[in-house]
Amino acid sequence: CLAKDPDDRWQTAGDVGRQMKWIIEGGSQPSVAVPVVTAAPQRASWRQALPLVLAGVVVSSIVTGLAVWNLKPAPPRPLARTMVTPPAAEPLSLSANDLDLAISPDGSRIVYAASLENQRHLFVRPVGELEATPLRGLGNFPRAPFTSPDGNWVGFFQGGTLQKVSIHGGPPVTICQMPGGAPRGASWGSDDTIIFATSSLASGLWRVPAGGGEPGELTTPDAEQGELNHLWPEILPGGEAVLFTIITAGAIENAQIAVLSLADGAQRVLIPGGSNPRYVRTGHIVYGVGGTLRAVGFDLARLEVTSDPIPVVDGVNTKGSGAANFGVSQDGSLVYAEGNPQGGIVRTLVWVDRAGREDPVGAPARAYMQPRVSPDGTRLVFTVQDPANTDVWVYDLARATSTRLTFDAGGDDRPLWTPDGERVVFASTREGPSNLFWRVADGTGPVERLATSLNLQRPYAWARDGQLLVFQEVGGDTAVDIWVLPLEGERAPEPLIQTPFTENRPAVSPDGRWIAYQSDESGRYEIYVQGFPDLAGKWQISTTGGTSPVWGPDGRELFYLNGPAMTGVPIATEDGFAPGAPEVLFEGPYLPDVFGTDRTYDLAPDGQRFLMIKPGGASTDEATAAPELILVLNWFEELQRLVPVN
Repeated sequence: CLAKDPDDRWQTAGDVGRQMKWIIEGGSQPSVAVPVVTAAPQRASWRQALPLVLAGVVVSSIVTGLAVWNLKPAPPRPLARTMVTPPAAEPLSLSANDLDLAISPDGSRIVYAASLENQRHLFVRPVGELEATPLRGLGNFPRAPFTSPDGNWVGFFQGGTLQKVSIHGGPPVTICQMPGGAPRGASWGSDDTIIFATSSLASGLWRVPAGGGEPGELTTPDAEQGELNHLWPEILPGGEAVLFTIITAGAIENAQIAVLSLADGAQRVLIPGGSNPRYVRTGHIVYGVGGTLRAVGFDLARLEVTSDPIPVVDGVNTKGSGAANFGVSQDGSLVYAEGNPQGGIVRTLVWVDRAGREDPVGAPARAYMQPRVSPDGTRLVFTVQDPANTDVWVYDLARATSTRLTFDAGGDDRPLWTPDGERVVFASTREGPSNLFWRVADGTGPVERLATSLNLQRPYAWARDGQLLVFQEVGGDTAVDIWVLPLEGERAPEPLIQTPFTENRPAVSPDGRWIAYQSDESGRYEIYVQGFPDLAGKWQISTTGGTSPVWGPDGRELFYLNGPAMTGVPIATEDGFAPGAPEVLFEGPYLPDVFGTDRTYDLAPDGQRFLMIKPGGASTDEATAAPELILVLNWFEELQRLVPVN
């Protein structure tokens, strides 16, 4: 191999191997590639021994070299950041409280929620490919995806059920019925059990076999310690403990990260001020706080935090429930949704007539949501998603001034005028789960509670001249239903439309005889009308999908959204109820009516103009860029540099 003349050297490892074989066999099997060497008999012993010694030296050197090479630490893999941009026809569907993103344990696939053809889907995007594939047939609004330890299954929530589907697609499999409330995280353990949480107040963590069965409750919030709920579970390696978040009263920043021993049920707080913990194999817990990911060192054997928290990633989409929208794989990949839905959003309010002609309202650009026009048309009420909180504001059209109506640390949203325009009803988390409150519209007087429930409540419509509030309740055995609250007497809420399907966003006709609402009983949202309050008869109004119905001022028209299309339907009620054919009035670049946004428009009292929300600033027609996913490859090296652990 070291011959001076290159032409005399062995050219391949195969040549060396054949030479060694020839030496070991005593030269009795010469091959074409190996010359036969003869020697004088008296010198045969040492001449034959020398090649064997040399061969031993060569083999020993090769083995030693390989061993030393293998013991050298592999060079750090380069950190790489890239954007995963869904197509314009498949924008991300980032909900208000769900986690909409997951990554398979091996880092090969990302699962996220996006809209397609006016319906929410879960998409699977292989990291090595440019396109994502929707998992079809999962129902109207599949939510909160997570993956199995082997990466072959995607778990998710649909309606009031926990389900799973092959990551390659196919029919979904129901695992169990949820015990009530909306999903608040799930984790799939190596022992093939799933631990999940719900939004129901005083509800803890639940465990169920991944193959199906009855869920059993693992924890119960300690009311004496101020605990309201246990959310966002993360099963630790070995399956003997689980991380989770304790929700307390007040601001979401008061949440605590705790650990539960599955062997003896003991639990303790690990980190004050954080939510949605994730354990990574570098010996860290990564969690979310106000749009930022932080990390601490964590001793898995002792279940103890070993370092101070350090910010490691900024600009992460964070939910109103406090959870950061991110996932980490075993191979060191980090994926997160960009931005914070409670900050950095720019939108404007505009009037749009039936022909699609647009006029600005004049209000400054802000993060507007859920607008409503006052009964006399002189004021607007809406939700503003400021960076610090979500609150209700009132805008005076004549004076062009905005007044903040709510100030609590809890989230206030979904405002609704009373029929006389004197008060505003809204949903608030100021004293627990989102329940019904109201306040005088000019800001005088205190905020008053209207109803108390362990489930979420959202106001939508009035009947009986303002004496009956129609609202949506989320939770219970049938998940999402329509209820009524009499304001006379004891104010005892009662269910009105309660089925296994999702019925929401009710609207009562001006004469009080009919109720319109959206339901997913057909597999997608459509608009239906029934008699009110006896629910006599039932008519499907939309034909190709529809959300958020609104009655015209005389009750002879019903409007709804079908994707970007504002659609109107003539209604005749002289001889019963007779809907006409849907007609598209206009389409435009307005805030879409997707999961988590709620109703995004309202109708002026004259029935001729629509109050719409337009993405973008007041002085530009450019829409704000849709949120994207950020994928960070080989992130563990950076994490270990920022937060060193032993």
